[in-house]
Amino acid sequence: MPEDNNLLKKMEEQLSAEIAGFLRDAGRLADGRNEKLYLVGGAVRDLLLGNTNLDIDLVVEGDAIALAGELFDVDAGKITVHRQFNTGKFDWHGWSIDIASARKESYAHPGALPTVKPGSLDDDLHRRDFTINAMAISLSPGSYGRLIDPYSGQKDIEDKKIRILHQKSFIDDSTRIWRGLRYEQRLDFRLEPETLRLLKWDIPMVDTVSGDRIRYELECIFKEELPEKVLRRADELGILKKISPSLKGDGWPAKKLQYA
Repeated sequence: MPEDNNLLKKMEEQLSAEIAGFLRDAGRLADGRNEKLYLVGGAVRDLLLGNTNLDIDLVVEGDAIALAGELFDVDAGKITVHRQFNTGKFDWHGWSIDIASARKESYAHPGALPTVKPGSLDDDLHRRDFTINAMAISLSPGSYGRLIDPYSGQKDIEDKKIRILHQKSFIDDSTRIWRGLRYEQRLDFRLEPETLRLLKWDIPMVDTVSGDRIRYELECIFKEELPEKVLRRADELGILKKISPSLKGDGWPAKKLQYA
């Protein structure tokens, strides 16, 4: 796929008129508040892949809750606010829309939940898990559709690679190990060599996160179209045994899923 710094044409071709109109209106509203709004994360990745994604993640360099409140006043939906992270979420005509203030994160120790502070778009993209999820599209009227790709995520999509942003990524948050396997199998990509080396080296970090967080990642795996592929890959890399030495990727759970 050729690299392009403006995705306006893709947005017009792949998004429904309804959601495209919403994004333009949201960008104009943010601009009127002297704030910059961006489409980020998986929605950008899937737009480049040509895949449908009904989850829209927006980041604003400003007050997300206030912006979400103004959008909610105009459009029907139910808004959920998390003031700790300055985020708002609401359902809009079948779309799940999250709006968050740009933030930076730091980790007190491996496995800790991050300490969150207000930040810029650059800060917000830097805290992402993989390059393919660390892209943004400007929704501001003067630059609508412009791709912001500081970590060459578009090139990694073209090359079908899963790549972390920095060497401490799995140490900071070992749930990224599970997510990396999910993306690898879902998209038919491959962990690039240095990311794979660090993943293997950092497998002991799986023990640093809570059981609840591991359970959530496993639940996400079982929601995948082919969860057995993720389980087999996790077994191949020696990750499953960190949960229980008796778990095998070719055992009954994977076989049952394969033939369900």
